[in-house]
Amino acid sequence: MINMLTEVVVFCPLPPKPNGIADYFAEQLPYFSRKTKVTVVIENTHPEPVGIAANIRILRLEEYMWQQGYYSSIPHIYHVGNNPDTKYMLPVLLAKPGLVVVHDLNLHYLIDLTNLSIGDKEGYQLALANNYGEAGETIGKQLAEFGWKGRFMPHELMMNNSIITAAERILVHSKYSADKIGALGHSNVCVVPHHFSPAARQYQPKLKMQYRGQLGLPGNKPVITSMGFIAKAKQIKSVLKALSTIKKQGIDFTYVLAGQCKPHEYDVYQDIADSGLTENVVVTGFLDEDAFFKYMLASDFIINLRYPTGGESSGTLTRAMGMGLCCVVVNIGPFGEVPNDCAIKLEWNEDFDHNLCAQLKRLIEDKVYRVTIGKNAQKWVERTHNISATTDAYLNEASKLIDKTKFNSRALNVNVHEYLPLETISNWERTSKVNEDYNNLWWRANLIPLNHERVLSVAESQEYQVYILRELFGYAQKDILEVPIDQIALSTRGQLNTLAVIDASLSDIAVSPMNWLMGINAVLALGGKLILSFLVPEDLLSEYSLSRASLKKMLAAAGFSVDKTIAGPQDISMFTDECPRSERWVFSSIKRSWMVNVNPPVYDNGASELQWLYNQNERKSGA
Repeated sequence: MINMLTEVVVFCPLPPKPNGIADYFAEQLPYFSRKTKVTVVIENTHPEPVGIAANIRILRLEEYMWQQGYYSSIPHIYHVGNNPDTKYMLPVLLAKPGLVVVHDLNLHYLIDLTNLSIGDKEGYQLALANNYGEAGETIGKQLAEFGWKGRFMPHELMMNNSIITAAERILVHSKYSADKIGALGHSNVCVVPHHFSPAARQYQPKLKMQYRGQLGLPGNKPVITSMGFIAKAKQIKSVLKALSTIKKQGIDFTYVLAGQCKPHEYDVYQDIADSGLTENVVVTGFLDEDAFFKYMLASDFIINLRYPTGGESSGTLTRAMGMGLCCVVVNIGPFGEVPNDCAIKLEWNEDFDHNLCAQLKRLIEDKVYRVTIGKNAQKWVERTHNISATTDAYLNEASKLIDKTKFNSRALNVNVHEYLPLETISNWERTSKVNEDYNNLWWRANLIPLNHERVLSVAESQEYQVYILRELFGYAQKDILEVPIDQIALSTRGQLNTLAVIDASLSDIAVSPMNWLMGINAVLALGGKLILSFLVPEDLLSEYSLSRASLKKMLAAAGFSVDKTIAGPQDISMFTDECPRSERWVFSSIKRSWMVNVNPPVYDNGASELQWLYNQNERKSGA
């Protein structure tokens, strides 16, 4: 049952933008507007939208910002794809919680557009560190110092953490994407299939030969088609190789590449020539919707290969299957979720080229085979990809959004911390009862930010630490979550913390510090502030070969960036010459990444944690 919304704000490009997401949402808009008032926000330089009903309010980003106060209490939906057309919405998305529709799990190019593509190498390095911790920082340094940017990076490093973390709820089109996002710790993820286009119903399979005549395609031989941008990941080179082999066997055909070329990424014409298929291949360039559907239905079957996959679900595939066409896909990611009897699903292994060639030959020669698979696909799409049902699912998810009129404190790099004036701390210290037997270095250094919703407090002297948080920094008792030091990893209680103040002894972490710091990483939100104090007895320091520099490296390996380090004696007496034998180390840091390097070489002797434990055991057994 849908909780009805009176109004919703949607950030998404619209036609005539040559963008699949724009077409996708334009098809949904009539169904949205029947049930709620819709405002669509587009970028400032967006061309004038076409084909949009008059009852849909359209604002450019600048107009929305003028009225942000009014719209702040209205549920927001953001359509995010790995392309320039969704870049404009990122500042609002990161600050205003909403329902984020992740069309492409891989958002590397989108993030690249916000920094590296405009010459901001430091921003790109920070994004790498935010997403991949210490490993990302190392890759960023290689880029800055040597200009190294491996070809694997845009495919393997998905760079989606900041957007996923900023979302209150997430909608995806496949279980594959939902599982990947769930693994990052986001629990509010909903799977809604990519809808079948209502516009497709205007075109009839029985008019195949008429469409071929209009498009100049032959009527006396098989027509095979690949739809959409002609990119390297579509494995066009493998298709051309297979078709070249088939042609040498005396089988004739026409292969249509129905989409726009990306010459800077892939020279398809060279591969066509090398394959000896110049007379067999038609490259159409960009197609309008009418030509798109006609090329699709003029075909005998569709080749929709993608490897590697960025987690995207193909609108082209859904349209083709819904129109009763047999499709050939790689059995990976979202494409692997298509039922086995509804498509030709090829495994990506050492036999891929051989199997592709065999299947293409069979599909060309066996009409019953391809028609049977196409009919199975059509029935499946009609049953599961109905646009009315998918639109209802969108509105249902949007209705679950919590009304928030302030900025999202979980959004990475949005946090702007406020602190007490130093004078206030000095005055409070003079007029209050300060217990010098406990740790005071963390608050005297004014490291505690104000006005967080909740503080995770961990300390051996918990009562005294809570007293300071309450009396000096103004946190209410109900907003202070007190947790025993051995239960940090269990402290989330349904939500992540944006501020943690932890006072421990080096003995609490010294045996397995990275494991201990991983527990802290797990309970802090991205961008969360960590104030970490250690009591460091002199004898323990020498026993465990740790130093402040070692711990700073460990924090970096655990996904934190340290912005300040302070050290001081545990106690100072004016009435004795005895030097203190213990001291305090305090680290002020920010969580930058979920990624943790669990075994970095951080000990003073250059050993990793596992190496150090092994050496300790060897030393003890030798004794």
